[in-house]
Amino acid sequence: MVRGPAALLVVVGAALAYFLVAPELPQLHPPELSALVACTVGLTFVVAIVAGLAAMADSPIALFPAVAGAALLVAALDVNDVAAGATPFEAVLLGCLGIAFAVVFDVPALAVALPLFLAVIDIAQAHGGGSAGLFTLTTSKPGDALTLELPDWGTGLAAARLGAPDVVFLGAFAAYARRLGLRERAAEAGMLVGLLVAVASEVLLDAELPTIALMAVGYLAPNIDRVGALVARPPDE
Repeated sequence: MVRGPAALLVVVGAALAYFLVAPELPQLHPPELSALVACTVGLTFVVAIVAGLAAMADSPIALFPAVAGAALLVAALDVNDVAAGATPFEAVLLGCLGIAFAVVFDVPALAVALPLFLAVIDIAQAHGGGSAGLFTLTTSKPGDALTLELPDWGTGLAAARLGAPDVVFLGAFAAYARRLGLRERAAEAGMLVGLLVAVASEVLLDAELPTIALMAVGYLAPNIDRVGALVARPPDE
């Protein structure tokens, strides 16, 4: 994933360029292929941004200017109805909030208990008929502050929308992996795979899967051999 402030700026800039130009790219057919490609590229940028931000867990003071700057940019872009153009900065804002959560609640056992608890809640909500997935085929419904729009190619519509809680916990899990000696890059890649599985399920099978539960699996699976030691570790280590 991303390493260092310079690399992070490059990724955010590339993501902004992509989200702005995506509506002008050649339209793909059938719609399912278009949604899969657009979601894959968009989610990869979102996860790469949050992965780059995870380094701020080492110097939490840097979170304050990052959150303030991203919030101002998101507000300005939302006022001007930029829609998907705000997605990279929404990823920065929400990712930083997740990292801040992990810094404040820096308890090793929580790094395991939290994703398991959220996964159970997410699965229960989906089983009870609630909306678990946020990935949809193209839609003209405008975005809002609680979703990140992933633009489709050549249609001016959204291929999918990613919920704010997904990005917040993506940031929290990435920060926990970094701070607690887990396999950071593998966890980030696993969470991306989890999100892509949710996309494929909804696009190809018309079946919503609980996205946070899939992210939890992607985060814990590469570190399964380290979970026991993490749970047993005293909070002050």
